[in-house]
Amino acid sequence: MYELSLLLNLQALDKSIAYLKEDLSDTEISINDDSSVLKAQDIYSQISIVHDKVKKDQRETEREIQKLEDRKDVLETKAYSGGISNPKELSTLQSEVDNLISLIKAQEEILLSRMEETEKYEQGLSKALSQLENVQNNHAQKIITLQSRQTELLSQLSSEEPKQKAVREQCSSKILQIYDRVSKANKGIAVALAESDRCSECQLSIPTKILESLKTGDDLIYCNSCGRILLRDSRK
Repeated sequence: MYELSLLLNLQALDKSIAYLKEDLSDTEISINDDSSVLKAQDIYSQISIVHDKVKKDQRETEREIQKLEDRKDVLETKAYSGGISNPKELSTLQSEVDNLISLIKAQEEILLSRMEETEKYEQGLSKALSQLENVQNNHAQKIITLQSRQTELLSQLSSEEPKQKAVREQCSSKILQIYDRVSKANKGIAVALAESDRCSECQLSIPTKILESLKTGDDLIYCNSCGRILLRDSRK
């Protein structure tokens, strides 16, 4: 009976270790999960790419306006310097100047639109950068907490696993084979207590014959409903 009672201790340790390992696995997954940072980085990168393009377009428009202004200044200087007396030539120059003025106005309208767009993306980029920094800081703090939890869980496992090994060494290989088989078939719960006339796990009634067998021998007795190993509740 002593060997059978060890199975309760073994089961408690198995459950504890299983929970610790599951918790540890979840913790390590969380430690390696930097998806929030990657998402924030991706948003910042996408906005940055568009911002750079808009800024480039603005500079190109500014350069185009400057070229047109320079060309207009040259023609106006030529037209009003007094060096040209031919009316037809002067008229041609003036027409070209007027055309340049129209082109400059059109480009200035484009520039205004691009400046507004640049400002919009600069604000968006600043907001995305701030969000990225917040996410990175939060992630760093989360990692510190998770790593502390990881250390704690590893410490608990290093304490529990030797106990588990010690209990298994006290049980015969035959008992362990049965225990492991029943445990696997019942989601890690191989042993149940007979509480009054019910199985503590499946909560179904235990026949009187089985209850009597529990009182009289050291043989393995199983719940006729769930198949778990039955033990008497020593607290009763």
